Formats: sequence, structure tokens, C-alpha cells
Amino acid sequence: MVEHLMHPHEDVRDLLGMRTREAWLILACYLTAMIAVTVATISYVTSPWPAALASTVMIAATIALIAVPGDPLPQSATVALTAAGPAACALFLSVTPPVLQSVLQLWIHGAGTAIYCFMNVRGRRVAPWIGLVGMVAVFAAWAAETEYGAAYGVSVVAIDAAPLAMAALLSFTLRPTAKAVFSLRNQTTARIVELSSDAAVADERSRQLRHLDSLVRPLLERIGDGTELTELERSECALLEAHLRDRLRAPILTTLELDDAAYRARTRGVNVVFIDDLSPNGLDQRLADVLYTTASTTLHTATCGQVCVRVLPTGRTTVASILTRDDHGTCLREIDQDGNIHVI
Repeated sequence: MVEHLMHPHEDVRDLLGMRTREAWLILACYLTAMIAVTVATISYVTSPWPAALASTVMIAATIALIAVPGDPLPQSATVALTAAGPAACALFLSVTPPVLQSVLQLWIHGAGTAIYCFMNVRGRRVAPWIGLVGMVAVFAAWAAETEYGAAYGVSVVAIDAAPLAMAALLSFTLRPTAKAVFSLRNQTTARIVELSSDAAVADERSRQLRHLDSLVRPLLERIGDGTELTELERSECALLEAHLRDRLRAPILTTLELDDAAYRARTRGVNVVFIDDLSPNGLDQRLADVLYTTASTTLHTATCGQVCVRVLPTGRTTVASILTRDDHGTCLREIDQDGNIHVI
């Protein structure tokens, strides 16, 4: 059925505006009218408390019809709303005398029918008819003990079958339309996400090209002149090659802005190696901060030897390691899942 094809987060109430401020204002007016009718007919009943309780049941059921999330209406709410009509009618009729003094005395079945009509819209088509039959049975039992007879009680509620049938037919048109609207909305959202992703990729590509152009172009133009490079320029080429290798081999580390620290360490003769075995999953920001602080400090203080910074694959207790080799020996710092640093 159509309603079972809808996404869990799609709710026909959104299409009907049932969660808007205006809808709640209309609901408040409707509930006020329900209370006013109860007050107007309270003098015709033998006891006010069952009548007031019946009205309370209808008010609670009406609010639940609007407030309960889910599409179709959840099963527990469906059962409760279905039972609300007959229960409220039984309460109200239990204190309604057989001789009617006002046409408003039997208003309670109309409130139940209104709920059942909207239950159709919310994807429940069988339960409302069960509720209507229950109200017919209650009215028939009440009227059977009066001079009118059971047929009168049936006729009072049977006319409610017409609006309920119209609501059922409306639901067969409205719900497929709602499904189509939600589908189009999801497609639009997916397209926007795709376009945003493409734009982000294009922006990043442009940024990387500008960065690469600023680094490489001067040396390429110098090489293109055909003149022999100086020793300083050769060193610049080696440093640039190492920098570009880092960006390709360890993008997550260049994202942490360790480029400058690595460049300065290399100018001091340190062999810097970046290894990224985690991309493209990325690194938790808290762990990234710990890694950046530890790695940058190590690179800034290194004067010789080798510094190897590695981000390890997912699933290991150690998320990153920093290995240093110099005249003082070898030192390995490991960062665990909690951000703690272990020196080995």
C-alpha cells in the first residue's frame, strides 16, 4: 500500500499543514466549541461527570490525532482513537435521558466521526469504520430502551457514514499525491546535496591549483629559462617535491597545517615522512588536535635525523604515531583512542 512506501520521516501532516500554528489555532477553536456544547447540554443530563468525562475523551483523542507522529498513524494510537468514539458515546448516553430536550444532546457521535475522517487521511482506512460501527451499536443499545427503538439510534449515527466514505475516497487521492510530493522533495534535496558537493569539490580543486601555482610556477619558469639552477634553487626543488609528496601521500596531515613545520624541519636537514593510512575517513577533531600539537612540537624541535608522522587505519587502539630518530636515539610517541600519548 502507498502509506507503507513512505519514508519514516515523511508525514502527511506536513502536506496538510496539520503541524502549523494556524492548524493549532483551528484546533483550539474546535475544542472550544466542543466544550461550549458540553456546557450547553450539561443541564439535560442526569449526572454531569460522565458527560464531562466523555467530552474529555473526545478532546484528548482530537489532540492525539494531530500530535501523534508517524505515517501511517501508529497502531497503538489507532486502537486508542478507534475505541474513543464508542467509549465517549457510552459515557455520554449513560446519563442522557430517553426524552430529548435539545438536538445538541446527541452531539457526541459527530465528534467521533470527525476523528475517524481524519484517521483516513492519516493512513488508517479500516479502523474508522470499526469505530463507527461501535458508535452505532452504542446508540442502538441506548435507543432500544427508549420509546424510539434501536432503529432510531442506528439512524442517528448511520448518516455519519457519508462523510466517512468521502474521507476514505479523499485519502485514496491525497496519499498517493503526498507520496509523489515527498518523492520530488527528496529528489530535490538529493540534487541540492549533489550540486553542493560538486561546488565544494570545484572550490577545493581551484584552491589547490592556486596553491600549486604559487609554489611551482616560479621554479618552473626558472627551469624554463635554460640556465643552470643554483644550489639554493636545487634545495628549493627538493623541498617542494617533498611538500607535494606529502599532500598526495598524507592529505589528512596537510589539512592539519603541518606543512610549514615540515618545511622548516627539512631546511634544517631533517628527513620528514608523512604517512596517512586513514583517509578518506578523516580523524576525530579531538584526536586531530592532539596529533597536530604533538607533531608540530616534534617538527619544530627536530634539528637532524628523521621524523615520521603516521595516521593508522581505523580499528586499532593506536590512532597515530610519531617516530623520531636522531643523535640521541629513537623515540616513538603513540596516540590512543582517548587522546593519551604513550612514549616508547
